[in-house]
Amino acid sequence: MEASTVTTRPQPKLHSLVHFEIPASDPATVSKFYEQLFDWKFSKWGEQEYWLIAHKDAPANETMGGLFKRNAPNEQFVNYFSVNSIDESAAKATSLGAQVVTAKQEIPTVGYFAVLKDPDGNIFALFQSTGRM
Repeated sequence: MEASTVTTRPQPKLHSLVHFEIPASDPATVSKFYEQLFDWKFSKWGEQEYWLIAHKDAPANETMGGLFKRNAPNEQFVNYFSVNSIDESAAKATSLGAQVVTAKQEIPTVGYFAVLKDPDGNIFALFQSTGRM
């Protein structure tokens, strides 16, 4: 029996931007635009309509963002910020006037996220890494 291997990634710098997501009505057109503009590369991830974004020279499993099929006309870019604890950071954010839009959810083998709205209505996300990929 072979031993399973888990690739570990360094923990992201606390409170820094660690991921972004771009909604697209036409993912093929939008991905082509960014490929040509920034030399980004896109790779399909999972069964849903979601593509990981990486720099053209990035090593395998090193991504910086994602592109997904837009679900609603008002969806905009979402920035993800690294935190030690989704629960603690969401509680602090709500005490400061934020609202939880999407409660803590797991991203298998990656970590956890929650989506919030700041007091001015801007959407952002918290990300807690498990350090595995």
